[in-house]
Amino acid sequence: MDNTLLDQTEGASLWDTDVLTEFGAALKRYKQKGNSESFDDFSIVQDFRSIAAKKARDSLDVGADESTFEDWDLEVKLWDLVEKLLRYRYSEKQTEISAKPFNSDIVFEQQMFLSDSTLYELWILIDWLQSNGPGVDRPSNISTTKWLNTQLANSIENFDSDAPIRLGKSIEPQDQEQDNVFYKYIFDLLVAGKFTDAAAECESTNNWTLRMILAGVNNYLDPVIDKEVSDRMDETTQGIKKKALWRRTVYLLSKNDQVPKYERAIYGYLAGDLSPLEVSTSYESDLLIYFNHIMLNEMEEKLISSGRVPKSDLLTTFPKTNLTVQKVMNTLEATRPEESEHELRILMGSVINQRLPTILNAAVQKIDAIMTQETSSNAIMDESYLLRAVVHLSIFISIIDPQLIPVSTRSNLITTYVLILRLYGTYYLIPLYASFLPEDQIREVYSMFLVDLFESDARPKQLELSRAYNLPLENILKKTVELAFNTTEPFYRIKSGVSLLDKIQDEDMKLIRSVEWFIEAKMYSDAIHSSIALFRRFLLTGRAKAAQEFATRNSISSLLKNYDVESMGVMVDQEVSEHEREELMQYSSLVTAFNAIDQWQKKAESASTYAFMTTITSVTTTLKDTIATLFLELSETEYEKALIHDLRSLYIPFLIIQLHNIYVSGGSKSNAFFTDALELTNVVASESTKYYQLFQNCDRLKEYLRLVAQCSALAASEGL
Repeated sequence: MDNTLLDQTEGASLWDTDVLTEFGAALKRYKQKGNSESFDDFSIVQDFRSIAAKKARDSLDVGADESTFEDWDLEVKLWDLVEKLLRYRYSEKQTEISAKPFNSDIVFEQQMFLSDSTLYELWILIDWLQSNGPGVDRPSNISTTKWLNTQLANSIENFDSDAPIRLGKSIEPQDQEQDNVFYKYIFDLLVAGKFTDAAAECESTNNWTLRMILAGVNNYLDPVIDKEVSDRMDETTQGIKKKALWRRTVYLLSKNDQVPKYERAIYGYLAGDLSPLEVSTSYESDLLIYFNHIMLNEMEEKLISSGRVPKSDLLTTFPKTNLTVQKVMNTLEATRPEESEHELRILMGSVINQRLPTILNAAVQKIDAIMTQETSSNAIMDESYLLRAVVHLSIFISIIDPQLIPVSTRSNLITTYVLILRLYGTYYLIPLYASFLPEDQIREVYSMFLVDLFESDARPKQLELSRAYNLPLENILKKTVELAFNTTEPFYRIKSGVSLLDKIQDEDMKLIRSVEWFIEAKMYSDAIHSSIALFRRFLLTGRAKAAQEFATRNSISSLLKNYDVESMGVMVDQEVSEHEREELMQYSSLVTAFNAIDQWQKKAESASTYAFMTTITSVTTTLKDTIATLFLELSETEYEKALIHDLRSLYIPFLIIQLHNIYVSGGSKSNAFFTDALELTNVVASESTKYYQLFQNCDRLKEYLRLVAQCSALAASEGL
């Protein structure tokens, strides 16, 4: 992946840096646990859920659009699902109950749940949906007196619940409307799992027939013979024994067209029928109706096959659907396509159906398409919840089951997320997320960030955090410097000229700041070797100003001293040879000459005669010393011999010409300087130095001879 996203999303506002920080804090707590066995890994997703829940509430408080709330609300459900379902899948299973023939059905049902993971997971899913469902508000217009208007009108003789059907008469319209409100309310309570509240509402509104029907929800429990279950559930004698018969009775009621639709829906839900789908208003409500249907059918089938249900109780047959959780999800894709296509619901479905690797890989492909601009949409930002969710889900899965998600999938997701962190300036989180990558990917991803991190105040923190999270810092920094050299190479082409006037370019600073990572991390042997490479690159391409900048920022003598201290009694990563030490000192000497030239250019014109003479003496002495000693006997290999030869060919002529020009400038104060300039020709022509060959190599001999001729003319005019 590249940095395309940084260009695409500048100024985007759909990301909340507080959220980035809070999610990072949850992972930081995990990293700080050390070897603590008391730390619950699932507390990570509990934190994720809390963050999402707070954002959902905040979105309502600030009047955000409905889709924003929905995104956060679905993310709450996702993290709750992950905690509940995966905690069960990755935990030690409970000891199974051994049901005896004399036990009530409730004991056998408990045994079914504990021995059948599919059934137990179905129960978890129902509990998850109900605990995350919307609250059920009590309607304000519920009457506490059953059919009050009908009683006042005296339109029917009896007022039991069956009377209208039995007598073929209708209750008053106002009572029909109130019944409709009441039954819808009770239906919503039942689907939400609030059976106790539903029973209490029936009592408070004098709906005693429905209250008695609801009593059949509970299985019969005898606290004496079912002691193991009753002790665990803290229950007294309750429920009904003829559960299968009760179920068929309410099922038949649900099919009676004369019964109001929401009352039929109540009976249908109690029976585990699918008819309540007709009044269901949401994706989650549909799921509950389907899952309730599957669970009640499965449990009854197991009881029947175990001989626990008398044939006399099976007075009618339920339609066989053979539904599974996967089939239900597929069905909803057709019946509720818009809701089913929401990325977070797809993600939840993958958790339920154990297809996470496939879905996360699909998410990677989608993100890759955006990153490579195969799509014009800024979906990565428009659907920020998706990236946030899949990244943190993949990280959490890698903690509890390192083998489940392919390393490449997790790496691609985290790499993209690091770009987001970088975009929003949350640099302090990058080492944390990088720590969840395999080592080779840590080097790749983190170095891409560090190579462009120039801010001085941010760099020490990165080193501190890298060590805190046990990142392979040395290898990361080596990769960073390697990356800097590789990516900037096209900007550096060997040329014949040298200038002290050129500005320092961005690529120069990138190289300088990258090499300085070694110095800041106290990796002195690496710093020395990379500094040599840096000087070679700058100087071979005539970038004298860049070389000056590096040497000004970083004392070469201090660097060598620090290396000496580092290497005392310690095996350094790479030893520095005497040739390398001398080469680095020669670069320092050359930069000193550059500085002297700069000093001359700044002071010469405005200086008094005394200051002028002092400056010119100092500068020319420095240049002569540098010319006489520059790059002598530094090479060991053929490559180094050629490289040093190129450097001598470039910089000795440059320094001689600079020295010549300074002498000529000094001629305005003293004719002796003309003589000094002309005597330089003897040094250039000398067979002992063979400097003339260096001038020929860089094609500056004619330029130098022209300057000498001009100097001779000036000297002659002064009578020399």
